[in-house]
Amino acid sequence: MRKIKWGILGLGNIAHKFCQDLQLVNDSELVAVSSSSFERAKDFAQQYNVLKFYGNYEELYNDSDIDIIYIASIHTHHAQHSISAMKAGKSVLCEKPLAMNKPQVLKMIDVSKKYSVFLMEGLWTRFNPIIQKAHSLVNHGELGDITYMNASFNFYGLDRSKNSRIFDPQKGGGALLDIGIYCVFLAYLFLGKPQKVFCDSILSNDKVDLQTAIIFQYQKAQAILHCGFLNNEHMIAKIAGTKGELQLNHQWHNPPSMTIFKRDSHSKTIDFKKEGIGFTHQIQHCNKSLRENKLESHVWSHRNSIDLMTLLDQIKTKCHIVYPKEALLENFSSD
Repeated sequence: MRKIKWGILGLGNIAHKFCQDLQLVNDSELVAVSSSSFERAKDFAQQYNVLKFYGNYEELYNDSDIDIIYIASIHTHHAQHSISAMKAGKSVLCEKPLAMNKPQVLKMIDVSKKYSVFLMEGLWTRFNPIIQKAHSLVNHGELGDITYMNASFNFYGLDRSKNSRIFDPQKGGGALLDIGIYCVFLAYLFLGKPQKVFCDSILSNDKVDLQTAIIFQYQKAQAILHCGFLNNEHMIAKIAGTKGELQLNHQWHNPPSMTIFKRDSHSKTIDFKKEGIGFTHQIQHCNKSLRENKLESHVWSHRNSIDLMTLLDQIKTKCHIVYPKEALLENFSSD
């Protein structure tokens, strides 16, 4: 079987983690990496024994050996880099969030269809086997009717430099797009789109959220969500129904296990031993999708990404989270 040949664009911390897992997937080969810095590209390539490295992105787009590019640049560049790659005929796995807003997401999907290339948002949590198992159990009524869930994702970030990406509106900073997206995703996965959204944020002087609290109201259920950079926490998530409760254990966005509690006080823990950090499942899914000539994933589809970004946009508006026009690439074209 011919290996799926990968490129990586953007060589920050997440690219290192992704690369380490990519090397564990037998039907994958990392062909080339690229950065805006030639030296960074060279150092990364030497660290992981990659033969080709580029100090610009155009050479990566035009490398005929590459089947798919993992976009690991900052949030504000996701749309532009993905569109450029797809125009060059490359399939794309773009790190979450897929873009900065819904119009960008729609443009990216249009390009995917126009150029007949695969595009998927890199929400690795969706492909975690424990999440997959939890979703199946809920769908088969193991917990009865879902009435409540909560999920939070917090880490202390105030000890980072004021110039850090997570605080910079020009780079798509803020808790919601960086880590709150996982919480919103989880509620959407198990409960769908809410009827009402209540939310508020603690904002920085630059109008990015340092902390955001969200309530999703459904006809017969509620989801309580929280994200922020103001504290550390032991991160678990709970999905509760009329027959019992399911807990995704620490760290729930990449859970090693889940515990099911029934009304009779009986509990059961299901463990899963991951291979690598946890990106391997997502990579395997992309490889399979490319072999089947798909333009989108059947597990995390284009419609799912549109719905997720619609919710994030709604929360941003309600919480007065504002990004500069240049960060939103309002005038960029997908033609």
